[in-house]
Amino acid sequence: MLKIALAITIVSISNPEKPPEITIPVFYSSLEECNNQLDFLKTEVNATEIKDKENNRILRLENREYHHRNYIFWSCLKTIVK
Repeated sequence: MLKIALAITIVSISNPEKPPEITIPVFYSSLEECNNQLDFLKTEVNATEIKDKENNRILRLENREYHHRNYIFWSCLKTIVK
């Protein structure tokens, strides 16, 4: 069954050797539902919207904490769920 996953990727800027953390907290039945969630996140966390080479939406937020900096990315990905 085809589902749309909301993927959250955290990339460390202060520690580039650290592999990215990837989380999929929820699956949606349609791309429209996932894009609605991106719209909500964009306004709630004041994220910047960018597009990849295939024109897919990606939200980016720079997170600055006392000991480290990272980027948080949100995107919708097509997946097959059994």
